Amino acid sequence: MKNKEPENSGSFYQEVYSVSMDDLVDVWIESFHPYGTIVVLFDAGKYFNLLKDCGILCSQMNAYDNKVLTIGVQGVDQALKVMDNVATAGISPIMYVYDGGRKILDNIEP
Repeated sequence: MKNKEPENSGSFYQEVYSVSMDDLVDVWIESFHPYGTIVVLFDAGKYFNLLKDCGILCSQMNAYDNKVLTIGVQGVDQALKVMDNVATAGISPIMYVYDGGRKILDNIEP
């Protein structure tokens, strides 16, 4: 969200923005995955080997330093199966499900 007043430190002009991870993911999904069903998995690099055991195919080279992994699946039912497989493996990364470019589900408890 943009601050209304520009900040001045005395040495240079600053324009400061605060952007949440949810906003970044929303923009990414809207831009690159506007159709279909996507599972978004956070901090996949921490759980790489267990994710492979769950059937999630990603290159370790691509996952070593990531914050977010997107997984395209064929429908909401398959997305729920992916989430169940990850939960059954005993790991609990934050996961979202997007369908048609809109977030419809997450695994974050209220």
